[in-house]
Amino acid sequence: MISKALIKQLTFLSFPVLLSNLLQTLITVVDTIMVGQLGPLEIAAIGIGNTIRFLLFVTVMSVAGGAMSLIAQAKGGRDKSRMSVVTRQSLLSGLILSFILGTLGYIFAEPLVRFMESGGDEKTILLAVDYLQIVFISSPFLLINFIQNRLMQGAGDTMTPLKITFALFFLNVMLNYILIYGNGPMPALGVEGAALGTMIARAVMAVFGMWLFYSGKNVIEILKGSWRPDWLMIKDILNIGVPSGIQGFFRHVANVIIVKLVTATTLGTLGAATIAIGIQVESLLLQPVLGINVAGTSLIGQALGRWQTKAAFLKGNAMILLGVIVMILFLTPVLIWPKAIINLFDPSADPIIIKSTISFFFITMSVLPLYAVALVATGMMRGAGDTKPAMISSILGRNILTISLSWYLAFPLGMDYQGIWIGIAIGKFFDFVYMAIAWYRRNWYYVALRRSELFRVHLIKLSDSVMKDFLREVRGPSMAVSGTQEYVHDDYVSYSSGRSTKRYQFSGDSYQPV
Repeated sequence: MISKALIKQLTFLSFPVLLSNLLQTLITVVDTIMVGQLGPLEIAAIGIGNTIRFLLFVTVMSVAGGAMSLIAQAKGGRDKSRMSVVTRQSLLSGLILSFILGTLGYIFAEPLVRFMESGGDEKTILLAVDYLQIVFISSPFLLINFIQNRLMQGAGDTMTPLKITFALFFLNVMLNYILIYGNGPMPALGVEGAALGTMIARAVMAVFGMWLFYSGKNVIEILKGSWRPDWLMIKDILNIGVPSGIQGFFRHVANVIIVKLVTATTLGTLGAATIAIGIQVESLLLQPVLGINVAGTSLIGQALGRWQTKAAFLKGNAMILLGVIVMILFLTPVLIWPKAIINLFDPSADPIIIKSTISFFFITMSVLPLYAVALVATGMMRGAGDTKPAMISSILGRNILTISLSWYLAFPLGMDYQGIWIGIAIGKFFDFVYMAIAWYRRNWYYVALRRSELFRVHLIKLSDSVMKDFLREVRGPSMAVSGTQEYVHDDYVSYSSGRSTKRYQFSGDSYQPV
């Protein structure tokens, strides 16, 4: 049952995420539009640079996904000290990885660009290299900014990241205008100006985010403590986040290959336009569900931090149902008025593009309500720190199955581009089945548990049956009491609610109150 309270909670959490995601996308779009005033070679240069820049986002997802999961669980467990440690170690992980990737990217920027620019236009190559080297230099600011937002979202604060992203967007536009075209004493820097504008804007907001965390004015608060690496926590962050990064990488690769397949059909070059329109419309349709995805990470992570597993599962089921309903509501107008939607993207109303895109809508988007189940489950299981099922599903479904079926149906079976649409739909259906099974098996409960201090100090020594008894009889009921905190000591664990404290000691394969 979807309660009004849950709908209100999800709206409060997911709507700001939706707007934040759109603004992050617009930052790149605005860069391209403003550079586009300089000429086609400049557009080509920034296009090549942004394609390679995706490697940075893989790193961002690798750290941000793990940070979001652990901070949500710490918030749920009412453990401010652990929240502070997670925050420091997440930011430290991002800095370490960004310095490594930034250095390698700066060194290999030119070989990467020359590989991408098969046409060999020297001016385009030089412009793209200059742009890309600045992008890689700015990678620490990108990671810090993005990780800060994910930490706040994981802890349940989605409004502050939205405000920060608004400020980032407008600061980026202002700096771009000054640095790209020149203003007063500032010379026109062209493509380099776009990269510098974004770098400075992200640096300013990253510094503001650090001030906010130290000020005590946000749910994320950095308390007194060491910034020395905690390699066990960094390992946890990456174990959770790396599968998300790999998932994003393979999804990007799949889209590139699908474009190549579509342009090899009878559509030819027009196939690239068809798939571009289709992916853009699908991306817009999925934004509300992606908002629920992020809200699910926060809510499920916090529920497991308090070890309220039944509540987490029931709330998750309601979020899945809501995701399906929202997807149907947003999809229906596209299926009723497909031609009008296509004309928004292609005013020329080319009949071949209209025909092929309509078939794309009806074949691939018919499974989007089911695909919404996979997207929401992915976010909720991320809250538990269980990101490997989504990675496996993406590799098997979106890559191996989708690409192989699309090729086989389109060419050997002669179904042309419609065979590719069917291959895409089957890949999404596979994602739905795989992730639904992973969610309802509920192994994600124990993925979260195994990263807790309680498990590593005490529960690991118990048999499964005794451990489950302790979780059911002690931890769950104790943490269900508002304000209760769990304190793990070498010899015992205590649960303090402010009014009373209960202690439990572990000995051999048993536990008892003390």
